[in-house]
Amino acid sequence: MFADERKAQIAAYVQTHKSATVSMLAQMLATSESTIRRDLQELEEHGHLRRTHGGAIAVEVASFEPTWQEKHVRHAQEKARIARCAIKRIAPGQTVLLDGGTTTYQIAKQLSIDGVTVITNSIDIAAELSTRPGVHLVVLGGEFRNTTGALVGPFTEQMLSGVHVDIAFIGANGVDPTGITTPNTLEAATKRAMVACAQTVCVVADSSKFGQVSFVRVCEWKDVDVLYSDAPLQDPELAGVLQRNDVIYAYDAQDAE
Repeated sequence: MFADERKAQIAAYVQTHKSATVSMLAQMLATSESTIRRDLQELEEHGHLRRTHGGAIAVEVASFEPTWQEKHVRHAQEKARIARCAIKRIAPGQTVLLDGGTTTYQIAKQLSIDGVTVITNSIDIAAELSTRPGVHLVVLGGEFRNTTGALVGPFTEQMLSGVHVDIAFIGANGVDPTGITTPNTLEAATKRAMVACAQTVCVVADSSKFGQVSFVRVCEWKDVDVLYSDAPLQDPELAGVLQRNDVIYAYDAQDAE
């Protein structure tokens, strides 16, 4: 097979299936993984796809980011169950970091523990907690992103570098065996700063995010302690990675269909 024909097949496959791994493409096209990586690099340079850790995704998948309002109504019951499960980890006197997002918003909405300090970069979470007398609220500064309602960027990261929190609850647009991803570079950098300042890192993501890959890698599973979701884990590869990295998988089965 000629190189141009091989690259055309790769581009067509990624466009149709939205994502592909290097190992799968190498097996499908009967060539080496190093050849596939070179092909992916050339295809990315010409704008046909976006490379990720271990593979590639379609350009429209990499750049797509629904608004906070759109995400808020999607899988609302699942996110509420995740929040109910995640809150069990919080104890009075702890400092909790809530990343901007609709699942972390559900944590804030259900939080009824007095004596907790909550740090957040979310305008919506801050508004939700502003009238809770038992919560000491700290709002991070930074560049406001209207799409997510979150404050991000260098100012936010600088503030995070000066704090230590007991638990950080981090949202994700994509969850796959290599880690978690998000579409925006500023959001990803801020999330990484959150991971770095936390004693316990908890990823909260409904099961629709499983198998999805966005443009920017936030962290690998070795950086995560707990993954909270809404349903039993069905992906054996992801289950194996979590087990190897001692990541607890937790979900609330109550009211689940």
